Amino acid sequence: MEPSMKKLVIALAVMILFAAALLGVATVVLAPSATLLSTFPAEVRSAAPYADGLLLAAGEAGLYRIDAEGTVAPVYKITGQHVIDVAVGAGAVYVLAFSPSNHRTVLQVVDPARGAVTRSISLGGSVVDMAGVLADGRIVIVEGGQVRFIDPETDRTLQRVAVSGGMLSSGHLDGERLYASRGYAGGLAVIDTRTATLLEIIEVTDWLAGAVVAGRRAYVTTSLEGPGVIDLDSQEYHRVDVIHFFARPGGDAYALVGNAIYRLDEHGRPVQRTKLPGELRDAVKAAGHAKILDASGTQIFVACGPKVFSLVPAWSSRAPDELPRN
Repeated sequence: MEPSMKKLVIALAVMILFAAALLGVATVVLAPSATLLSTFPAEVRSAAPYADGLLLAAGEAGLYRIDAEGTVAPVYKITGQHVIDVAVGAGAVYVLAFSPSNHRTVLQVVDPARGAVTRSISLGGSVVDMAGVLADGRIVIVEGGQVRFIDPETDRTLQRVAVSGGMLSSGHLDGERLYASRGYAGGLAVIDTRTATLLEIIEVTDWLAGAVVAGRRAYVTTSLEGPGVIDLDSQEYHRVDVIHFFARPGGDAYALVGNAIYRLDEHGRPVQRTKLPGELRDAVKAAGHAKILDASGTQIFVACGPKVFSLVPAWSSRAPDELPRN
């Protein structure tokens, strides 16, 4: 073999080995990993970012906290009360708790450092959801036929917005808009939180059990037909084959399917995909209801019944053009 040819072969071999080494490193980096953080005594209902971690509403098991290292610890528990929702805002932590014995709901102000309830506000028996805390400190409470805006300092209801035609089931805040899901008659009520005014009801045929909004799409769960997507501009609605949707206010939307999680753009199209590792994938399949509790680009928390996993995603652009239709 000519010396020049030998040099070429050696150079090619070095390039192949270098590429293989890079591929090996990429394989390690691009492999998603999931960790089972804890199996709780009850199903985890919801979560809220707090400090460098999360607060978890764990039903009859009470309120829990996950810190930045993934350590899980109880915050407080009151016998006979189920913690059904938690929200953080305006420098305070609020918990919605339900008492099955008397069918009453209370709004609690909680000090997580002390593990104590510092104040309680009785709300009655028709409350279904705490949508969150506004920038001015008002707490948004969703009831059967209305939305209430509460001042936690005085316990007073400052405004009420009636929504007729069906029972409300949940609410989602996005900027100055509240999107309240309506069951029975179906539809999504859009409320201006600044003026406490009902702007419109987007009519859909399915009974809505919940909704999250990101960009120009509302991602809904329904009581009968499964999840769907509403175009907020055209108000067109279609069903999709998705287990659960998640979106932080003003953030990206995520869709949990059987073996992956998609990150969605403002028009509801999948733009990135991460696979679910084996243990998490099996837990999602086995769970009666799996959900994304919180998500960012670098960490996703998934609840599978009483089990909570932390997923470090490995995002790939190999995503479908649209969510699978149902």
